[in-house]
Order: sequence, then C-alpha cells, then structure tokens
Amino acid sequence: MNIKVYTPDVLDEAVNFLQQDGGHIIAGGTDLIIELRKEKLKPEFLVDLTFVNELRGILVSDETIEIGAMTTFEDLINSEYIKAELPSLWECAINMGACQIQNRATIGGNICNAAAAADSIPVFMALEAECIIAGADGIRKMSIDSFILGTGKNSLQKGELLKAVAFKRPQKSEINSFAKLGKRNALAISTIACAVRVKVDNRIITEAFVSTGSLGSKAGRELGVEVYLMGKSITDLNIDEAAEVLSAEVEERLKSRASIAYKKHAVKGVFKEAIEKCIKRANQ
Repeated sequence: MNIKVYTPDVLDEAVNFLQQDGGHIIAGGTDLIIELRKEKLKPEFLVDLTFVNELRGILVSDETIEIGAMTTFEDLINSEYIKAELPSLWECAINMGACQIQNRATIGGNICNAAAAADSIPVFMALEAECIIAGADGIRKMSIDSFILGTGKNSLQKGELLKAVAFKRPQKSEINSFAKLGKRNALAISTIACAVRVKVDNRIITEAFVSTGSLGSKAGRELGVEVYLMGKSITDLNIDEAAEVLSAEVEERLKSRASIAYKKHAVKGVFKEAIEKCIKRANQ
C-alpha cells in the first residue's frame, strides 16, 4: 500500500488539498487505518490534519463552547472545565475505548464516521450542537442532527471538512449526564448509549433533551420521553414510568429487527442510569 500523505499546517491549505479528486482525510486514524488495511478504502492520497492547530482545542466564551474537530477524547478527559460543567461529555470520553484510543481518536472523526454506535453523537445531540464546516466557499453551519444522514453517512460535500462542533454554554439550571451499555465496559463499542440534559426551575423539569445511540441507523432524539419528562418534579420523578415511555418508542422504531427483544429492555436500564445521575446532581 503506497499512499501519498499531505500534512498541511493551516486550515486553508487543508481545504485546498481536498479540492483534488481521490483524497481522504485522516484525523486520529483509529478507524481509517483499519479500513485501509482491509482495502475497503483505496484513496489516492490522504490529508493528515494533525498539524492544523486551528482544528484543535476547547474554546469557552460567555455564551458558547466550541470544540475543534481534532480535539481528542484525552483532551476532553484532561479538561477540568469539561469534567465540572459537561459531565455527559466527560463521561462519554472516559468510557471511549482504551487509553490508546482516547489518545488518538478525535471528536471530528467520531462525528464524521457517523457510526450508529458513536458515543459522542448522542451527547452533542442532547446539547443541541451545530457542526461548523469549512470549505472552498467559506464556513457553513448545520445542526448535528442534520449533519448525520445515517450509518457511515454525513453531509460533508466534496472539498469540505468538519472544523468544529459548537453549542450553548450550560446554564446553572442545566444538568447533563451520559450512560452506555457495552460488552466490556469502556473497551466496548456501545450496544446502547444515552445522553440526558434537563433544565430545572424550582425542582421542576422545564426542558428535557434525551438522545440515544445504537438504536437505529443513526443516533437521535427521543421526543416521546422528552415530552413525558417536562413538567415533572425531578425530586419525585417516576423513573420506571419514564423508562417505559422510552422503551415503547424504541420498540416501535425497531419492531422489525431481531434485536428488539433485547434492546427494548436494555434501553430502560441505560436511561435509568443516566437520569439517576441527573437527579443526584440536582440534589448536590
């Protein structure tokens, strides 16, 4: 296998390389290298984004948080701000494979691969994040829900790359959490993942955002259980009833799949773990 590799050090240079036919981006490479070895992908050249500093880092402003696409999961784990203010994202990162994967895998790669089991996507969906996309015509933005088209499919057009993901800075009234079910805990690809974000006013849930992964062709918001949660007391919340609402949603969506008998029950436990974390944080 003999593939030419370009190593730009500025964003514009990377975008220019991508205007050529036959190229493919390499970020952390944790998935791409496997695809190349199996010869499932045969690009003429690779554009290595490792040295494009504009694509890496966590930028916190008064109102928003922007995370560069080349930010690794280890960067998130080592961020005291993320751990304190965005436990859902920190919990996602700390449970993202072995430490070797955390060191190499990037936020942008995890999102752009658009795997149904990608752990970060439900978290960013619950945060109502938007994707910032760079191309020859400049910058464009779209919601992460619109960006993910299905398993392995995203909305990047020829010559574009994901620059960053951005979302509103959590308010003091917000609580967020993440839980996953895998075959071997942190080393496993998720069989089910769930991210929860709620806004609470005087112990009442005024807004709810629940996203799941591995329960369809793409991660997505669970609108039925979100509606159920709104207006409920976070202190007296009937967790079992909420979990049944979510289970019914999943059963309807996956009713033709062989995995439904398992997943309609398993999702209840994952959701309960996530919502119980929110309740615990509300009581701190």
